[in-house]
Amino acid sequence: GCPCNYTPATLIEVISADTLLLEVSGVQEAVHIADISAPRLESQSGPDKTWCENEGEKAIEARDYATQLLSKASEISIDEQERLASGDLSAVVYIDNVSFGQELLYKYLVAQTGETPNWCP
Repeated sequence: GCPCNYTPATLIEVISADTLLLEVSGVQEAVHIADISAPRLESQSGPDKTWCENEGEKAIEARDYATQLLSKASEISIDEQERLASGDLSAVVYIDNVSFGQELLYKYLVAQTGETPNWCP
């Protein structure tokens, strides 16, 4: 999308590297960063959900880096993709007109959606 169509947003809280609580048009929204998945902070129940301490450590590192990037940004904006069944938004988030998700991918802190991340050795 064109930057002229992006919606300005204000950071309220970094929930995880791929989920932010933002104020968008005066409304608090849980926003999932489109096209990335971050390591999980804790184990999810379910037999196919492998989790290890290494993933937890990586999740903290990713969240801390996300917090650092967002707190330094002079401008946060979103390009809304869709509203998820949960009611949350899925959006591409931009910090100073740079894709926030891409910044996390460059640091290998998150994986692209659809890839199987190798957080656990």
